[in-house]
Amino acid sequence: MSINGKDFRDIKTSFCFLDETGLLYSSRDRYFAIGILKTDKPQNIYNRIRQLRNSLNYREELKWTKIDRKIRFTFARQLINIFLSEQAEFNCIILNKDELDFGKYFQNDLYRVYRSFSVALLKLILGNTPDEVTMVLADDYFTPRGTDLEDKIKKFVNDHYKKFIIAGVCQIDSKSSDLLQLTDLLLGAIVSDLKKTKGLITKQNRYKRSFLNFLYQKLSIKKSFFINQFGFFTRNYVLSGNKIRATVFDCRRSRVKKFNCK
Repeated sequence: MSINGKDFRDIKTSFCFLDETGLLYSSRDRYFAIGILKTDKPQNIYNRIRQLRNSLNYREELKWTKIDRKIRFTFARQLINIFLSEQAEFNCIILNKDELDFGKYFQNDLYRVYRSFSVALLKLILGNTPDEVTMVLADDYFTPRGTDLEDKIKKFVNDHYKKFIIAGVCQIDSKSSDLLQLTDLLLGAIVSDLKKTKGLITKQNRYKRSFLNFLYQKLSIKKSFFINQFGFFTRNYVLSGNKIRATVFDCRRSRVKKFNCK
């Protein structure tokens, strides 16, 4: 048996954990972001997180918004250490709703915005010539009745590559997935950093401040993910080896229409 011209024994597999932050429908929230953590060894990460939970006796779901106590801060730091030492990468796209005309390009169908940029981010992570089969596990996201987010994402990506790349997409509750919680942690921290850089956050609890400082130290960042070595704002951050990549979508340089998956 073969898939994409390869013997089934030679086929590489990977998992993508997809999460979002921000409210598309809220005018109070300037940014909406989608992040994906990709790994071909999720079991290794899960095992280490399970051991960490047992050692700390920590059973709660961890989210960026909940880093407000020492035990959560300690657990979050160790999650980052696990991520940095394992075979995994993180990538996110951040949308500035003040810049992107949803009415013009998406007919104010904000579900289409979510779907379209999820597909765009998957293609960015998979690259031009993927040689693996990928499963996508996404945080449970509201979708209008009669729509099928999972099948459409699978169809758009496989049609783009003209071969079997996405084996399946499934939305699950993040409470049941430590890797979705890790995705939320990375995504929330990066977007919070952007908001601070833009002056949208003037007050933050000490645990979140300490966590961001911990990230800066681990990643050798001086001020922000989005301040370059010359002190200027940049829309792109890349950690060596593409371990972490973050992009603030630029409507002026990208053709928004090509991101629109109808």
